[in-house]
Amino acid sequence: MKKSLFFLVIFCFLLFSSGCADVDDSGSETGLIEVTNLSQIDEALTKGPVVLKLGSKSCIPCQKQEQVLSELLPLYKESASIMIIDVKEHPEFAARFGVRVIPDTCIITGIEDGKYMYIRQDGSKSSERASARFLGVADKETLSETLEKAIESRNIEE
Repeated sequence: MKKSLFFLVIFCFLLFSSGCADVDDSGSETGLIEVTNLSQIDEALTKGPVVLKLGSKSCIPCQKQEQVLSELLPLYKESASIMIIDVKEHPEFAARFGVRVIPDTCIITGIEDGKYMYIRQDGSKSSERASARFLGVADKETLSETLEKAIESRNIEE
C-alpha cells in the first residue's frame, strides 16, 4: 500500500510540475508572434534565430513561459524572433514538432537540407528537436544564454 501511495505521489508531482492542466482560457496580449503557418518561421529565420514556444493559452505553465519570453522580447528584438504556437488551435504543429508535454520551447537557428536546425543548451546544433528543447517552464537566464549561442553561431556562419 505504501509503495502504491509513493508512486501516486511521484506521478502527481511529475504531472503538475512539468506539464500543464487546462484551467482558464484567458490568453493575454504579450507582443509575441503567433504562428499559424510555417512560412512565418522560415521568414523570421532570415533575420536571426527563432525562439519557439509550443503550448496552449489555457495552460498555466505555458502562460508563465510566455511571461519569460515577453521579458526576452525587448532584449532581442533586433537579433531574433520570439514566436508561439497554440497546439490546441493548431494540432498539426504538435504532430510536426513532436510535442508531448507543454510548454515545449526550442530555439531554431536555421534551415539545412530542408530541415530546421536547433541549438542545444551547450551551443551545439542538431536537426533533432528532441535533443534541443526545453520542457516545462525554462528560466530567462537559460533561454538567454542559449539564444546568445544561437546568435553567435549564426554570426560565425555569415
